[in-house]
Amino acid sequence: MQAQAAALDLVAKFGAKANLNTDLSKAPIKLQLEGNVKAPADPKAFKVPKWVSFLHIENFKLFGGGAFDGQGTTSYKREGCEKHDFCSNLPINVRLDFLTNAMVQGITLRDSKQFHANVLGCKNITFEHVTVSAPKDSPNTDGIHIGRSDGVKIIDTDIKTGDDCISIGDGAKNLDITGVTCGPGHGISIGSLGKFANEEPVEGIKVSKCTLTDNSNGVRIKAWAGEFPSTASYMHFEDITVKNVSCPVLIDQKYCPWNK
Repeated sequence: MQAQAAALDLVAKFGAKANLNTDLSKAPIKLQLEGNVKAPADPKAFKVPKWVSFLHIENFKLFGGGAFDGQGTTSYKREGCEKHDFCSNLPINVRLDFLTNAMVQGITLRDSKQFHANVLGCKNITFEHVTVSAPKDSPNTDGIHIGRSDGVKIIDTDIKTGDDCISIGDGAKNLDITGVTCGPGHGISIGSLGKFANEEPVEGIKVSKCTLTDNSNGVRIKAWAGEFPSTASYMHFEDITVKNVSCPVLIDQKYCPWNK
């Protein structure tokens, strides 16, 4: 109860300031968010590219029906963002790093300046009934990005954004994505892979009972040509419905955006 109260107090005091961090790893944390937490609209307010960050917690739950609003509308018009060249230093709405046995349930992520949720180094984390909302022309605003994590589940989640609804990076294992509605966006993507040295394999990805509407792609695997070796194996796509999707299934081994 003390840990829960401490986490709630962090939100109460947080207001619209940047950089809410928790490192309360000694006890389970339950964070109930019922209101709207708004980020500063000006990207210059951030010294580092993150806003809300949860790290090194076992038995964590984020719930309550509230929203993290990144107020990213002005950032989408930033010079160069249409090609993603200068958007990587913008803040992510919510970072979830090195969590074990975690649940994110009933939360809305809105108008992030960059990725809406970034999952790194997690084990057994579930997203359920999460809503992601951003305009279709918002660059580099992936709904949920997953890297080097084992046992991620994304269930009955609605994602509308200007980039990948779900993007899966190196080291992702045993992912189960089911009942997701995606669109507009770029679809559900594995990769891009092979751009950097020493990437970890991607394996055991299941995507089922998902509906993708008004997307540039459906489900895809993308890898850079002539770069570093990498592998993606045990991919399973089942019961996928696509509507107004340019390329429903794509395996791209010569991924090369913006003619680089």
